[in-house]
Amino acid sequence: MSSELFNASIFVSEQLNRQLLNAAQDLAHRCVYECASKYNFDGEEAVRFLGLAMVKMERKAPVKEKVSKKARTEIPKAAFPLPYNGEMREECCNALRQNNGLYTQCTGLRKGEAEFCKSCATTMQKTGSEVPEYGTIQQRKAVGIFEFVDPKGRKPVSYTKVMKKYKLTKEQVVEEANKLNITILEEHFVEAESDAKRGRPSSKAEKEPKVKGVKGRPKKEKKVLEIEGDDEDLFATLVAQANVDEDHEEIKISKNKKVSVKSDEEKEAERAQKEMEKELKRKAAEEAKAEKEAKLAAEKAEREAKKEEERLAREAKKKAEEDEKAAKKLALEKAKAEKEAKLAAEKAAKEAAKAQKASGSSKKAAKKEEPEEDEEPDVVKKIEFGGKKYLKSKKTGIVYDYTEYVNNGEQVVVGKWNENTNKIDFSNDGEESEEEYDN
Repeated sequence: MSSELFNASIFVSEQLNRQLLNAAQDLAHRCVYECASKYNFDGEEAVRFLGLAMVKMERKAPVKEKVSKKARTEIPKAAFPLPYNGEMREECCNALRQNNGLYTQCTGLRKGEAEFCKSCATTMQKTGSEVPEYGTIQQRKAVGIFEFVDPKGRKPVSYTKVMKKYKLTKEQVVEEANKLNITILEEHFVEAESDAKRGRPSSKAEKEPKVKGVKGRPKKEKKVLEIEGDDEDLFATLVAQANVDEDHEEIKISKNKKVSVKSDEEKEAERAQKEMEKELKRKAAEEAKAEKEAKLAAEKAEREAKKEEERLAREAKKKAEEDEKAAKKLALEKAKAEKEAKLAAEKAAKEAAKAQKASGSSKKAAKKEEPEEDEEPDVVKKIEFGGKKYLKSKKTGIVYDYTEYVNNGEQVVVGKWNENTNKIDFSNDGEESEEEYDN
C-alpha cells in the first residue's frame, strides 16, 4: 500500500462563494432595516456606516485553542505538609520529596511519557544519578506505610512530630485532607516511642549532687552533636551531607568552631512558609484585580447608562420638535383653506352682482320698481335650503344656483325668497321645484 495519506479536502467554487456572500449581505440588510423601522433611525445610513455593501469573504485557517500553562500545571496543594497514605497520582512525578521527613510524592507534572518532572530530571542529571535521591513512589508503595527506607538508609519520621512543629491539631489535619479528598490513616496520629523519649529532660528530675573537684578552670569536654531524626554516627552524617542539595541539612562551622545544623524539616518549613506567603500574595493580587475590574465595569455601566439617557433625551426632543412642526404646518394649511374659501365666496358674490346687472327683462323690471338710489351693486349671501346651497340677493331676494356659479361662473336664477314663508318660490323654468325640496 502507498504510504501517502489521502487528501481529505473539499473545494468550494467561486459561484458558491458569491452565493454565500450575497445571502449574508441580504440577511444583514434585512436585519438593519427591520431595526430601523422599529427604533426609528435611517436604515440606509446604518448600512453605509457598517459597510455592508463592501463585505468580502476571507478564508482563514482554524485556530487551535491554546491552554494556558498555568491552568495546565495547577495542582491543588495543602496549606501544610500531609503524610503519605498509600496514594499515587498518575499525572505527577514518580520521584519522592523529603517533605519534612515524610517522603511524599513530588507534585510536579510529568511531560509525555517521562517518568519524572523537569526539576527532578535536571537534579538527577546534575548529580549523575539514574534514580531520584529519595527514591520513587513505586518503591514507597511496594512496602508498608512505615517500612520505607530511602537509598541512604533513612526512614520517614512520625507525623505527630510534624504536627508539633506546625502546631496542628488532628481536626485541622483531617479538615485540610478532606478538601483534597485524602483520607489520613489513624496510625499517623499515634505518637512514636522514639519521639516521646526525646527532648529536654523534666525539670522535676532529681539533680545529682555536685562533686567537688580540683580548683581551677574545668577541662573542656567535646560536645556530641545529635541530629534529630537520624541514628547514624555524626561523622558519617557530616560526610554524607557534604554533597547534598537544597533538600539536605545545611551545616555551617563558624570561626569559634560552633556547629549549627539546619535540618530538612526546618528547610521544608521555611519552604512551606514561603509558599503560603506567595499564595497569600497571589490571592491578594487576584482580589485587587477583581476589585479593579468590578470598579471599571461599574464605571463602564455608568457611562453606558448616561449615554442611553442622553440618547433618549435627544430622541424625545427631536420628536417634540417634529410634532410642533407638524402642528404648525397643519394650522397653516387650515388657515390657507379658510382664506381660499372666503376669497371664493367673495368672488362668487361679485360675479353674481355683475350677472345681475346684465340679466334680462327681469332685471329691468326690478330696476323700474327700485328707486334710483338702488343702482349700486347688489350683494348676495350664501344660504342653504333643502340640503342644497344657493346665493340670495340681499336687496331683491332673487335666488341663484350656487353650484352653477362656482363651477361654470353662470348666474342661473332659480326663484325668489319669500319672507313670509321663509322658503324659495321657484320659477317655472327652474331646474328644481319647491315640492321636491318639501319632500
